[in-house]
Order: sequence, then structure tokens, then C-alpha cells
Amino acid sequence: MTKHTFFKSAAVVVFGLAASLTAMGQTLKIATLPAADSIVLDVAVTEGFFKEQGLDVQTIPFKSALEIGAAMRAGQVDGHFADLMNVLTQNEKGVPQAVILTTTHTSTEQRAFGMCVSPKFADKINALADLKATGSAMSASTIIDYLLDRMSETEKLDASALKKTEVRQIPIRLQMLLSGQIETALLPEPLVTVVEQKGGRTIWDDRKLDEALAVVALKKEHLDEKTVTGFKKAVAAAAARIEAEPEKYRALMVEKRLIPQPVAKNYKMVRFSLFGREDGLPPLPTAQEVERVGKWMVERGMIKSVPKYEAVVWQK
Repeated sequence: MTKHTFFKSAAVVVFGLAASLTAMGQTLKIATLPAADSIVLDVAVTEGFFKEQGLDVQTIPFKSALEIGAAMRAGQVDGHFADLMNVLTQNEKGVPQAVILTTTHTSTEQRAFGMCVSPKFADKINALADLKATGSAMSASTIIDYLLDRMSETEKLDASALKKTEVRQIPIRLQMLLSGQIETALLPEPLVTVVEQKGGRTIWDDRKLDEALAVVALKKEHLDEKTVTGFKKAVAAAAARIEAEPEKYRALMVEKRLIPQPVAKNYKMVRFSLFGREDGLPPLPTAQEVERVGKWMVERGMIKSVPKYEAVVWQK
């Protein structure tokens, strides 16, 4: 046996062993963010849907996509709930991974992200036309940054309409907005509802766009068919359970700090089965979406080239 053949065979054995360990119950640590649709992962854990599929999954909350990226590179987590930008970035930085499912895709029937105005400035900013070098808390190189550009493009906003302020952590972004330290911020649900309940205003949302907004990706060593199929079935079961008993899971959202107790009662629970798919989940990102997001990232120097679709979205 040549040295090349030996190392090639060893690599196959190691990959197969990793897949077998996952299937046998090795704990998969999944990073999450404080967004409404991340509740589907917690429900899949608490209701035992992952265990029914032979998987041991633990969700670990993070406050920003930047922190998740660092944890992925450090080997602290095996996958993550995040956005397509983070997946493409991590792949280029040497952490091979692929999207296995989408938790939120834009829909005319529900908003996922909204441009919110602070309660302190709600009497002055009533529409996008009122934005004139207006302060806006955001996080560069994330879905927030991307959606701000998509908003500006589709609504034909002047380039000087917003004065962007970098605020990485979502909870701090929310607090700055509510306290009037910043005039606006693009936020995910249920935080948009929180702002409205506190006297703020939403002047734009994502319902007219066609984008995969939140996805779950696993590292390459966990991309075997048994693990991916089981993971997707567990999340699909959780999504169906949430839609069947939405009131039951408001308490869990409060416990996971996805929504404050005072506004939980009036929050319209997230829905997943708006797309007529057999599994009851939103569709995976398309090749066109990956191309669009990839080009946007290349233009900003975030990645060097647009990756091949099959390199970042699970195909089997």
C-alpha cells in the first residue's frame, strides 16, 4: 500500500467513524440565536423528537452570528442556526459545512424581519421617506446587513438615508433602540413585536422579498444521510407540534428568552408550513439565492468567490 493510498483510506475510515458516532448518540451541539424561529430546535429537544431519530442534540444560545462563527472555528459546536452569510464565510475560513434545512423563508403571510423605529422617535419617523442620515443599529456581514441593502434596493432609498452603527449583539441592539440611544434598527421577530408593544413603529418588513432568512447548517463530518435525515425529521415534527399547539410554546419562548413575558400574550406565533411542502418546513435556499448572496459578499470583500451550490447546501 502506498503512503497516498494509506492516508486516503484512513480519511474514509475517520469520516465513517464520525458518521457512526453521530448516529449512535454522540451529542450534536447546535448554536442558536435569539430569533423566534429558533424555538423549533428547542422544541425538538424538549419533546424528544431528536432522540426518536437516534440523535442526541443540545442547543447552545449565542448573542451574535460573530460569536457563533468563532465557536464553529474553535470546534465548540457542531452546527448552527444562523444565516447563509455565516455559512459561506465559515466554509471559506476552513470550516466545511452545509445547510440542511431552512427555518424561515420570506412569506407574504408573516413577517420575519422589520425596520423598527425607537419609541422615542416614533412621532418623527413615520415612513422610510423620513430617514435622512438616521442612526441605525446593525451588524455588518450578517443577514441584517444584507436585508438593509435589499430594503434600500427594493425601496429605492437614498444612499445617505441611514447612518449605520455597528452593534454586534442582538439584545444590546434592542436595548439601545428601546432606550432611544439609536433611532432605528432592523430586527427579527419576535423583537419587532416587542418594539411595537413598547410604543415603537415598524416602517418596513420583509414580506415582499424572496429570501431564505434563517437556516441550520452542520459541519461536514456530520453530513451523513442518517444524521441529516433524522435531524430534518425531528425539526419537522417540532414545527408541526408548534403550529398545532402554539399557546403551549409561548412559555418555552419566554424561558429561552426569545420573547419577554409582558408581550408574549399578544405575540403571533411563528408558522413554518406556509409553503405547501410535504415536510412542513420552508424551502432550502435555491441556487439563485446562493448566487445572489455570494455576489453580495464578494462585492464587500467578505469572501473571495461565490461557492458552488452543492458545496453549501445539502443535496441528498
